[in-house]
Order: sequence, then structure tokens, then C-alpha cells
Amino acid sequence: MQSNEIFALGPVLAPPWNLMEQQLDTLKKPYELHLILAADRGALHLCPECGKSCKAHDFKAMTWRHLNFFQHHCSITAPVPRISFLEHGVKRISVLWVREGRLLLCSSNREFYHGCAPTNQ
Repeated sequence: MQSNEIFALGPVLAPPWNLMEQQLDTLKKPYELHLILAADRGALHLCPECGKSCKAHDFKAMTWRHLNFFQHHCSITAPVPRISFLEHGVKRISVLWVREGRLLLCSSNREFYHGCAPTNQ
């Protein structure tokens, strides 16, 4: 099994999201594992309001503190798209690794989010 396959087992990943890179910082104690995710270029994303597929409007790099992966602190960074619908306006999509009932720290905002992606536009 390749290292990408092992790391992809941790956070919930499904198309169009892919693990692009993993970095293990052994200079820090405990070690810190950084996972960098990205969606396929040109991928369609679901509108958080109506569930219809649409293209990305723009992106914002966001980082979440995930649960430890083995004994290592773990963070996930990804460019999270916003989509634009005439009916709903511009909305940030929900991402798969942030689920209902899971508490994550979005370090780009320094706020905790419980169960959904940050809604800052």
C-alpha cells in the first residue's frame, strides 16, 4: 500500500477530492501531519441550498485541525470553492471531511465549526 493510500483512509475523501500531498513535521513534538487536498480542476460541486451541480465561482484556502492521525496532530488544508447560483447567490460549499457532529478548528478564521463548513463568503 502506498503512503497516499494510507493517508486517504483517514479523512473522508471522495471524488472530486484528492490527496495531493502529505507532510510529516518531525521537528515538532508531537509530530504534525499536514494533508493537502484539492478537487479535480473543472469539477462540479453541489449547491448547499438545492443540491444541484455547478462549477466553482472562486476558492479560499482553508485549514482545519483534524482528529489525531495515529499519534500525530493532523491538519487538513484545501482550496474550498464557492459556487454561484442566480437563485441563491454565492455560497461556500460543504466539504466531506467536515460532518455533522464533528468539531474542527478552521485556522483561517480561528473559530470552531460544529458540523459544517465555514459560511463566511
